[in-house]
Amino acid sequence: MDKYMELAIIEAKKSLKTDDVPIGAVIVENNKVISKSHNTREKTHMITRHAEINAIEKACKKKKTWHLNDCILYVTLEPCKMCLEVIKQARIKKVIYSTSQEKIEKLPQPELIKQKNVENSSILLKDFFKNKRNKKK
Repeated sequence: MDKYMELAIIEAKKSLKTDDVPIGAVIVENNKVISKSHNTREKTHMITRHAEINAIEKACKKKKTWHLNDCILYVTLEPCKMCLEVIKQARIKKVIYSTSQEKIEKLPQPELIKQKNVENSSILLKDFFKNKRNKKK
């Protein structure tokens, strides 16, 4: 077993102390551990406190950037859809997991409604990215 996955399993065991699902995550950059964490949903009463997200937030804080391009994420369970989106946003290119999601819980999907005739949010976003591009030039 890979030494980084062993660390992820040690992290996962920490979740048991607070009756959280035992999942651990370790983020590695250039063969060096830059963060590690475990599930803390029950402990914090926060739905987003998955091991992967906790580890990503710690890595971002340590590196002072949310771009984790050169990092590898080791996790003890195949990431859920929420975590996969956060992993993509963090620009992590490789995820190594030890256990597959046997069955993904069928949670009810929320109703999505697009509000019509609201231009302010669209203009705000367009202006933001236009200004970002102009600053890079």
